Amino acid sequence: MNYPLLKILSLLILLLGLNACNKEQEQHEKNSNHSGQYYFNKHCAGCHNKNGTGLFLKGIPANIATSKDISGIVHYIKNGNQKNHSRQMPVFKSMPDKEAYKIANYLLKLQHNYFGNPENKGKILLKNKQ
Repeated sequence: MNYPLLKILSLLILLLGLNACNKEQEQHEKNSNHSGQYYFNKHCAGCHNKNGTGLFLKGIPANIATSKDISGIVHYIKNGNQKNHSRQMPVFKSMPDKEAYKIANYLLKLQHNYFGNPENKGKILLKNKQ
C-alpha cells in the first residue's frame, strides 16, 4: 500500500470536511436577540458537535475542553491565536461582541454540564493546541 498517497488523501478529506464546517461563517444578525445555544449551533456545532465534544477522528478539538474564561473565548472567536498560524477554525472578525459573548457563555455551560456528569469521567477529548 502506498502510505504517502494515503496520507495526502487523508489530509485532503480533512481539509474538505473543515471547509464544509465553515459555511455561513460570517453571516451575523446585528440586532438579533437569539440565545447562545442558537449561535453555537449556527457557528460551532457543525464542526464541534452540539455538545462541544469535537470530532476526535477528524482531528477537530472539543471546544468544551478549553481553559479560557469568557473574555478569552470571545477573543479567540473574533481574533484567533496570533501564535498559531496553522489554525483551521475560521476567525469571526465581524461577529458582534454580543453574539460572541452568548456563544462563550453557552460553551461554558456545556463544559460545566459535560464535566459535571459522572458518566463522562475518564473520556478522552481532543484538546486544541494553543
